[in-house]
Amino acid sequence: VGSGVGVAATQIARAIGAISIGTSRTADKLKEASKLGLDHSILVEDGKFAERVKELTASNGVALVLELVGGSYFEEDLDCVRYQGRIMIVGLLAGRKVECDLGKILSKRINVRGTTLRTRPLEQKILAGQMLARNIVPLLKKGLLKPLVDREFNLEEADKAHTYMESNENFGKIVLKVS
Repeated sequence: VGSGVGVAATQIARAIGAISIGTSRTADKLKEASKLGLDHSILVEDGKFAERVKELTASNGVALVLELVGGSYFEEDLDCVRYQGRIMIVGLLAGRKVECDLGKILSKRINVRGTTLRTRPLEQKILAGQMLARNIVPLLKKGLLKPLVDREFNLEEADKAHTYMESNENFGKIVLKVS
């Protein structure tokens, strides 16, 4: 919940009236996310969070998992997403490969989808920009979403920015400034 995408997702969920559940490996990030409107926090110390999600949802599970970590978290996603729920894979910080029970996807009729903007054709990037303009910009204008910058680095300090990002201490975006 502490990444730039996680921070944005938390604010979007609040703005549209959705109930949000966020995970982090640090209590400080969960505390900061609660200030942004995160409804439920889960401190993940052992890579496990599905049981707590099921407790919070009266065993129904969540409608949507925004997966930013990948790796072993995917099996937890399968366990905590509800019947006919969706898992949107956005990041793979914990790895690209995972062993999972495909039967869970079939029996729960889970929709698993991956996305990245980087490799899309220009036409799809334009459509994504138009969708953001239609749905997200109005929330920015109303003050319901606010970009959260953790720290700025000059472009010449890109190595320091990368080291800081790898430390997982940031909450929000890390920005490289070009002079």
